Amino acid sequence: MTDANATLIKMEGVKKVFYTDEVETHALSEIHLEIKKGQYISIAGPSGCGKSTLLSILGLLDSPTGGEYALNGQPVAKLSISERTRIRNREIGFIFQAFNASLPVAAFRRSATACRRSACAGRRSADSDG
Repeated sequence: MTDANATLIKMEGVKKVFYTDEVETHALSEIHLEIKKGQYISIAGPSGCGKSTLLSILGLLDSPTGGEYALNGQPVAKLSISERTRIRNREIGFIFQAFNASLPVAAFRRSATACRRSACAGRRSADSDG
């Protein structure tokens, strides 16, 4: 039987630093986080505060440069690329902000409008041939 209060995600002292030739950018510094199974959370903050970096690490798309991250009690640092991919496909999901969801709808509307216009143009040319 699975413990309903078991820890799903645990981060201790997680850091992420991006390095370039000239500068190092500290995107995350000493993140401590524990999420139990069944909990719902949201991550909010101003632009540039590290939300996307944190989500990339939580979603196994990126790795921290320091600290420890365990998912279902398993340290993710030891996971192979194929294991990370399998976990992402079966166990991890993201809910994006509303503007991301509207992009496919906008693309569909533009396509539908273009189709209607070409259909109307085809009828006009057929009417003038008659």
